[in-house]
Amino acid sequence: MSMRLRNLWLPLTIIALAGCGDEGVEELPETPQLLVDRTELLFDTEFAAGTYVGATTFNTLYIENRGIQTLELNEITLSGPSVFTMKRPEGWPETGPMKLETYARTFIEVAFKPNAAKDFEGKLTIKSNAANGDTRELTLKGKGIAP
Repeated sequence: MSMRLRNLWLPLTIIALAGCGDEGVEELPETPQLLVDRTELLFDTEFAAGTYVGATTFNTLYIENRGIQTLELNEITLSGPSVFTMKRPEGWPETGPMKLETYARTFIEVAFKPNAAKDFEGKLTIKSNAANGDTRELTLKGKGIAP
């Protein structure tokens, strides 16, 4: 009986050890890599609901450097109707780029305050020294609805 148990146990131990060995040893590229958690920012449009005219909803974009060299965020701009506003990330210097070391992250908060009952679209543009695309454009979509 105990012999059978030991035989069952052995492969499980090997699998568990093999699984542990690879964690956190992700091969990162040498060059800076811009990682964002999505390609568009939607404001209460998932269920075709929307945002009441005059009310404000927020959406936050997650940015991380997945490279070994320092990622420099040179410019973040918002284009489109004034119903979209952006808050610069905390720690953004007065002059020069915001620098993110390996695995460092920051957040950009965008607010949507519709002034009419209709669909709105804008664009958020991130310019950086990322090797995986020095200009990244994200669509902003919001829907104003009558209260």
